[in-house]
Amino acid sequence: MNYILRIILLSLFFAYFGCKTHQSHLNKIATKDFVFIEVENTQSNLNKWQIVKKGNLNYVKGASKETYLEFMGNKAITGKPNSPLEYKFTSPKTGNFKLMLMTSKRLEGVKSDWCNDAFVRLSGDYESASKLNTEDLQKDIKILQDGNDEVPELEWHWASTAEKDRHVYNEFIYKLKEGETYTLTLSGRSKRFSVDYIVLYDTDAFETKEAKKQFKIKK
Repeated sequence: MNYILRIILLSLFFAYFGCKTHQSHLNKIATKDFVFIEVENTQSNLNKWQIVKKGNLNYVKGASKETYLEFMGNKAITGKPNSPLEYKFTSPKTGNFKLMLMTSKRLEGVKSDWCNDAFVRLSGDYESASKLNTEDLQKDIKILQDGNDEVPELEWHWASTAEKDRHVYNEFIYKLKEGETYTLTLSGRSKRFSVDYIVLYDTDAFETKEAKKQFKIKK
């Protein structure tokens, strides 16, 4: 077999089965119990967000589909909501859904609690199911990596911690309605913060620890 043809066939083989592995992991979970969104799947202008793929400089290995977005606006420590990305989804059932982002930070020598957050807000017909009120959740609120400064850089970790007021932490939990369409808006806050994918899961179906394990894509 021609050498070049062999390389092409092998590349297609691994791409296909890599995708199948990714899909089969989620297929084991009841589809009504979660919403899964690849962060690069947005129609919004990326603006200060950059697409990072395997082989690119600073690529963090283990990303779902080997692609993710890194925010390159503002400063490493902080900034106002910048470069909003919109994601529309339909709730698969009525219930309380918790938001988590699979994320990574790239410090380049700055403090370990920098480069680790973004902003989120949700639009649509829902109520808050956490200590935050519904009006709060309709506005931009900081979401940061769980563990904050203890989280190593250049690895993938969950971000699900809400910080509306300084050092007052909460969760993003929404009481959604089956069949309703919602718009989640993700905006950049700190520079060199990356997001791979977005998950909203039914809190009646999963405890937090179990959800973090089940929805972490392993490659």
